[in-house]
Amino acid sequence: MSAPDGFPRRLVGKVGLVTGAGGAIGRESALRMAREGASVAVADLRLEAAQETVSLLEGEGHEALALECDVRDQVSVERAVDACVGRFDRIDLLHNNAGVLIPGTALTQRLEDWDLHFAVNVKGVLLVSRAVIPHMQRQGGGAIVNTGSTASLVGEPNCVSYDSTKGAVLQLTRQMAIDFAKDGIRVNCVCPGWIDTGFNDPIFDDAGMSAQEIDDAVKLAIPLNRQGMAADVAPSVAFLLSDDASYITGTSLVIDGGFVAQ
Repeated sequence: MSAPDGFPRRLVGKVGLVTGAGGAIGRESALRMAREGASVAVADLRLEAAQETVSLLEGEGHEALALECDVRDQVSVERAVDACVGRFDRIDLLHNNAGVLIPGTALTQRLEDWDLHFAVNVKGVLLVSRAVIPHMQRQGGGAIVNTGSTASLVGEPNCVSYDSTKGAVLQLTRQMAIDFAKDGIRVNCVCPGWIDTGFNDPIFDDAGMSAQEIDDAVKLAIPLNRQGMAADVAPSVAFLLSDDASYITGTSLVIDGGFVAQ
């Protein structure tokens, strides 16, 4: 069934939590989940950014909650999850999307930046998942989507910490899928490629690339000849969270314009 605006209504009656939802992919994910019928808790380290996302959601008539959450900190995570459950009584859907990217090689990456990547990109997924999964177990099931990357699958230059963490996210996805399948909890991963959100700007800036050079590089590297948009990722997140994906768990869905197929 589709709503008059054309969006399928696959998430009606569900409650979702999105981390990093003040950023482009998380924001589009929250919007898509709400448009498909879910109530959404929007979590971000930057409360103001989370509130901006909620304003967009409420402007479309959706029920939403803004939460300040540092995914590196267990107390902060548990407080956010408790607030979500306190407001909506349950959590059915989780999109672990919070992430960080700081350029560097094995020789140039600062160790404190290496630690930050693992604290946000990997430990954050673990902490939020372990706070949410018990609620899903009590409810008899749920669905989790983690944000990986094409860097989960292939090496990318000058991204030693980011690539390492995204490889870990993919394996953590598989491991949790196996552990919690018996509870009716599915765990999958989306792997976006070059998405035009500003997230990759540190890489381009570090390489000293102009806008024209970035555009030329994209056309050379991506078979579909463009960077993706956050709105290209959100439908896949919603699909994997929905019952249309009821027999899919422990897998990764690559959203990259054909980059890793070459």
